[in-house]
Amino acid sequence: NYLKGLIKYACILFTCSIIFSMSACGGKKDEEPAKTVEKEVAKTVTPESTKATSSDITSEVQRNREKWLAHGISDYEIEMQKICYCVPEVVRMMVFEVKDDKVETVRYADTGDEVDPQHYGDFNTIEGMFSFVEQALEKNPADLSIAYDEKYGYIKELSVDFKENIADDEISIIASNMRPR
Repeated sequence: NYLKGLIKYACILFTCSIIFSMSACGGKKDEEPAKTVEKEVAKTVTPESTKATSSDITSEVQRNREKWLAHGISDYEIEMQKICYCVPEVVRMMVFEVKDDKVETVRYADTGDEVDPQHYGDFNTIEGMFSFVEQALEKNPADLSIAYDEKYGYIKELSVDFKENIADDEISIIASNMRPR
């Protein structure tokens, strides 16, 4: 009886997680993704290629960080969205207002409501995203994909899967509409 109850409970949890994942994706079935005018430069590190290309990826991250720093922008606004198996408050698109390379305010893009600091994590600035990538590379991730803004060099898209055989450890971040202030 205990085993039957445990199996039933596991099935219910699994079904609920599938339903939650599908409802969290949102969007309309026939809706096309927004077109991007900016060109992207992307690199992917996979388990087979991590050791061979890790230094290349590190060099590319450094090159784009230097491009970002060369613009001398420390006051800006940027939209960011984290994509993960997280609570809804964490995965909503947020607008970060940054002054002197520090977060000044964060609000939800759809409502303008202020975001509780516990919901936006450590990589909430452009420099924070570069630091996050460096830390991720030190952990030798199973998969890492990065796309950079061609003009400014900041990370526009980031996707990390730390362990290939562990579910729900993936993190993706989309950054867009950076505007110097």
